[in-house]
Amino acid sequence: MISYLKQYKMWLHVLLRGFQDALSAHRFCKRRSQPSLPYSLRLEQPFTASATLNEKKHNLRLAADRIRQYVVNPGEVFSFWRTVGNPNTSQFEASRSIRGGELQLERGGGLCQASGIIHHLALVAGLQVVERHNHSKDLYTEATRFCPLGSDATVAFGYRDLRVQNTTSTPIVFDLQICDDHFEAFLRSADPITAHDIRFEQSEEPDGSLKALAIDASTGRTLCTSRYERI
Repeated sequence: MISYLKQYKMWLHVLLRGFQDALSAHRFCKRRSQPSLPYSLRLEQPFTASATLNEKKHNLRLAADRIRQYVVNPGEVFSFWRTVGNPNTSQFEASRSIRGGELQLERGGGLCQASGIIHHLALVAGLQVVERHNHSKDLYTEATRFCPLGSDATVAFGYRDLRVQNTTSTPIVFDLQICDDHFEAFLRSADPITAHDIRFEQSEEPDGSLKALAIDASTGRTLCTSRYERI
């Protein structure tokens, strides 16, 4: 459980974000009956073995069940936390999570794999990423990495969100599927969406940190830049 002080600070941030959202021009997606969505883009990531993998899958299933109920109409914004809700409840289980660059156990642990694959899928679909935060440290090697460096999206309820605007002319739904050994993400749509070839490049900075770029291979445009401390 999180302490009362942390809860107090968290809810202050939630209230502040709600006030800012009320003043913004964003139209957020809503829970709706799904229209026919015959087209899809797909990404897949492997699950890596850990002592809390079953708990992580539980959290991902719970999040996936909520996320797929939301239809994002053209112009609307998908917010990870507006759809998933507060992970600090008994519905979510304790699993590994990265906070402050360190691995720890906390309720809702593992949800960053969901936000990360949605971010990657949004880049492939050419959607507008309104808010995204990369992890502060790279805890993986190339052999253990389950997604490209620079595709991740860390989320912390009340503090850091993943927000994506549907800049297409068709309704979309993020549909996450949890399989035995891998994780699938589909962007389902009423009309076809052209997939962009996204290239991830990484380089070492003079201070020893890593810089990762997500680049649209067809245009050469850099879509996002991420920086990570080495462990």
